[in-house]
Amino acid sequence: MPATVATTITTTTAITTTTTPKPVDYKNECGVRPLMQKYGRIVGGKGATFGAWPWQVLVRESTWLGLFTKNKCGGVLLSNRYVVTAAHCQPGFLANLVAVMGEFDLSGELESKRSITRNVRRVVVHRGYDAATFANDLALLELESPVQFDEHVVPICLPRDNEDFTGRVATVTGWGRLKYGGGVPSVLQEVQVPVIDNSVCQEMFLTAGHQKQILSSFLCAGYANGQKDSCEGDSGGPLMLERPDGRWTLVGTVSHGIKCAAPYLPGVYMRTTYYKPWLKSITGIK
Repeated sequence: MPATVATTITTTTAITTTTTPKPVDYKNECGVRPLMQKYGRIVGGKGATFGAWPWQVLVRESTWLGLFTKNKCGGVLLSNRYVVTAAHCQPGFLANLVAVMGEFDLSGELESKRSITRNVRRVVVHRGYDAATFANDLALLELESPVQFDEHVVPICLPRDNEDFTGRVATVTGWGRLKYGGGVPSVLQEVQVPVIDNSVCQEMFLTAGHQKQILSSFLCAGYANGQKDSCEGDSGGPLMLERPDGRWTLVGTVSHGIKCAAPYLPGVYMRTTYYKPWLKSITGIK
């Protein structure tokens, strides 16, 4: 994470010049974090700061005509109308999904800016989704009305075609359980995990005694000894990396795993580069 950008003051004889950071054009640019310039499912992570991840979405499920709502999954803002999440986060019988943008602390409206809530008009589940194997575990949520971007509500960028992130340390965020079978935090959590080559990931699962097939559409991230991972409740949230130009790109979305942060069982994500054509065909994102 970039350090807080301080105002630099250079003093010469009787002349003082002040340089301030260039304002961020969050209304037209993806992957920027305006509040980080200003202020300078997760296991083994730490609490994020408000506005650090402005594309993070909280997906809630509403049942009994809105009388009962529960936090269901994470999601990622791709445009002013679309959120991507996991297919297994689709609503249950007679339930609806609600997307909350700009959320941070679930214990109350304590933030300097209010979160923005939108009902989900349409859930587009990937037609190849297989609940048994988690293949194509991706869904797009079309919001009932467009959301206005703000300093704490910004869409993330999609990666370049065929971009390879193997070996790079990515960040995953969410409000999921802090450990397998454990409690959930009120504040958005973040953790750094390295992206693992798929063949290495396959070997790790076999070492742990699981005959799971790691598909080319999957992406694995985590450590051989466990320690840090996404967990239940983080599903659909972002795995992301900062580009050289300082903007953030979506490497994958949290899908599944076996337990959380267990040895030789890294987290499995849907590989964004693989699904870019599908995402673009529905959202119209360039």
